[in-house]
Amino acid sequence: MEQFWSGLLVGLILVLVAQKTLQSRKEVDGAFAHFGNHVKDVIYIFEVKPTFRFRYISPSLDLYLGEGVVAKNYENPDDCFRRIHPDDYQLLMNKVLGKMSYDEAISQRWRTNDGRYLRFEEYTTPIYKNGEIVAVQGIIRNVEAAVMKREELEYESRHDELTGVLNRRAFNEALDCLSRKAVGLIVIDLNDLKKINDSQGHSAGDLLLQKVGFLLQELNTGVYRMGGDEFVVLTNNMQQAKFLDLTASIKNKFELNQISAAVGVAWEEHLIDFTDLYNQAD
Repeated sequence: MEQFWSGLLVGLILVLVAQKTLQSRKEVDGAFAHFGNHVKDVIYIFEVKPTFRFRYISPSLDLYLGEGVVAKNYENPDDCFRRIHPDDYQLLMNKVLGKMSYDEAISQRWRTNDGRYLRFEEYTTPIYKNGEIVAVQGIIRNVEAAVMKREELEYESRHDELTGVLNRRAFNEALDCLSRKAVGLIVIDLNDLKKINDSQGHSAGDLLLQKVGFLLQELNTGVYRMGGDEFVVLTNNMQQAKFLDLTASIKNKFELNQISAAVGVAWEEHLIDFTDLYNQAD
């Protein structure tokens, strides 16, 4: 965090330098190279008028996107527009044309030379002359590792560690998003888990739970482990005939795999009280 804010401070200094030096190629090259060549964050200044071109890109961009990217963008600034993720293309256009707010950090994805997309966060400052935007300057930080870690923690918070299916927290979140139309619930209690744990050990019981989770996910994505030996399958906007087919498929899979379970089922076309529906199935 300290490095980021120091980079942001450098960027503010660069804005002042850029405003002064846009009229002088030698000054801008020297000033930006002096600061930008010694930081890990990517610092750039992109000239919008009179023509699209990069006035400066720090060498650190090659560390993230691949060797030669900086040189390629100096030679052909269209490369950055081809390298941006398609879903972020309009964001890039709005950024360089001044059609957005620069008060917040900008998240965007850029393609590396080997075809991967990395996520970056940027603080951008527009540079104006005579009331119109003539350039944009930004500080870009590679946040791929931080985003992946955040997504990993989010995944772990919503999934059962043993079976990989969704957990009770995710189930409660799903209830908040129910459309209240054609809601179906299948409650599954395994009959033999305690006996297997006692006779064969908990590792054998864990294998049974994992197998059940795998079989259920083959049939539907709305699978939750509520704890212990209880699983539920929650459907939303699935018509009754299809819901009953799903129930039959679950029972058939259990039978084929010699899994003993009590399977309770409830379905309502217009849900009023989910607690009542759960009690019916349980």
